[in-house]
Amino acid sequence: MPKLLEKQTTIGYLIKIAGIVVMVWGFIVAMFFLGGAAQLGGQFVDEWGEIQYSSYLAGGAFFGFISILARHALYGILIIGFGEVIDFLQRIYFRLHPEVEQQWQKEKEEKEVVRKEDVPFWVETELKGYYEEQKLMYTSIEKTSDAYIFKVVVDDRVEYVEVGNFKPRVLTEDEAKKYTE
Repeated sequence: MPKLLEKQTTIGYLIKIAGIVVMVWGFIVAMFFLGGAAQLGGQFVDEWGEIQYSSYLAGGAFFGFISILARHALYGILIIGFGEVIDFLQRIYFRLHPEVEQQWQKEKEEKEVVRKEDVPFWVETELKGYYEEQKLMYTSIEKTSDAYIFKVVVDDRVEYVEVGNFKPRVLTEDEAKKYTE
């Protein structure tokens, strides 16, 4: 089971999780069905005129419970199988192209190490669009102590820019003094 949920590819992992969710959901639905069907039991008069109490748990309720459980288990296994096929195809691709696997491992390790100087992608695109509108080029972007204020070097001058609003806003000198220290 631990090998089953090992994250080799994101899509394969998500598909396997979906298969497990389908199986768990099937168990929950089957339990509700069983509980509801067992309450449908009642009383009847047998051939000798005695009142007998019956529960349909032994008959149709139990068969319905098993069929719901088996159906969802089968669907879940098939969905998990699709996730395994995707992981298997990825392993075949890595065997055919070992340099791609090395690059993938390198990128995976880089993503696991979160550096403080990393600037989010959305900030880069927002600032790039802002400075392209002004026909300027920036050379670097750095984080500050505030998550929405960034230090941007533009044409040999430093600007502190606030992002996250509709449009980036360059801070005044008084506002930027907090971040220069």
